[in-house]
Amino acid sequence: MKETKSKSGLLILMILIVVVIWILSSFLIIFGLDNWSDRGTFGDLFGAVNALFSGLAFAGLIYTIVLQKQDLELQRKEIALNRTELKKTSKAQQHSEKALIEQVEQMKIASKLNALKTLIDYYNIQISNPNNSEEIIAKAKEKRKATIQEIDLLIDRIGDDELE
Repeated sequence: MKETKSKSGLLILMILIVVVIWILSSFLIIFGLDNWSDRGTFGDLFGAVNALFSGLAFAGLIYTIVLQKQDLELQRKEIALNRTELKKTSKAQQHSEKALIEQVEQMKIASKLNALKTLIDYYNIQISNPNNSEEIIAKAKEKRKATIQEIDLLIDRIGDDELE
């Protein structure tokens, strides 16, 4: 913001200097030179001043182009940095998604283990109930054994790295 004010202030100052020089030259021509031929000769001198101002304007144009080129290079670098950051963000999001999927899978396994534990508890109650017949107790023991085997298979499917 401060730099913009200083640049616009410099531009205004330069415009004022050109206008003041133009006004002073007008007064110098009118009051300093009495006859028209001297005024004409003096006016021809402004051809050189015209060339000077045209050259200065051209130099200013070239300077502006150089500044724009530098700004474009800075923008390109910033865009490249933004792309790098977006790639990092994308990778982080992919890792987060993968971790979330793994967490869901672990929750499924934990839920299944809890359900199997509930079944084992139920079969244990059936086995320890003295009012049940031997047939019901035998079926409960078979089902408990099958449930324990299912738990063993489930645990075997889980890799050691997933348990940590």
